[in-house]
Amino acid sequence: MEDKKEYVFSGIRNYRKKIAAIDQRIGELSVFNYSKELIQRILERGEFQDDPAWQEVTRLLEVRKSYELKLEELCWQVIPSDLTQIEFYSFSIPQNALIAVKAGIKPLSVYSCCVTEVYNRKVNYEKISLSDVQQLLSQSICEETQLGISDEVIQAELQDLGKYVNEPFYQGSVLIIENVFV
Repeated sequence: MEDKKEYVFSGIRNYRKKIAAIDQRIGELSVFNYSKELIQRILERGEFQDDPAWQEVTRLLEVRKSYELKLEELCWQVIPSDLTQIEFYSFSIPQNALIAVKAGIKPLSVYSCCVTEVYNRKVNYEKISLSDVQQLLSQSICEETQLGISDEVIQAELQDLGKYVNEPFYQGSVLIIENVFV
């Protein structure tokens, strides 16, 4: 595990160096050391299309963009997820379920996605802690394998939830229905 982290950290350092070198080269090619925003506007307007230096700037910007995406992927592997914005609820009536909800969202709205006619029935649920969630997940069955869930899968799921919380579209997730991990 430590070897993988060190590999990821070295990859992060490597991509940061490459991006810095590209930025320096773009500054040299644009003569006046324009800001990135100004360079983008110049390129969008199609100015200097026949100039080899500006063709190189265009190419470097594309390479830089791909490096930024790879860097972002690597950062997600080592940056801990933010579970402080996630609330967990255990439902028992009308159907057993475990859901994760972004703070400020009504848990019933997420739960109703997996249970039909939820508004016509009595609903019983409670807010639970992260340790309770980990215990419930470890006791549940994986739908694909009909076996229990490993600690690695649980950690990966919680890490994904921590990533989703920063997305504006994320409302919540159903994690378990009737003791089956979904």
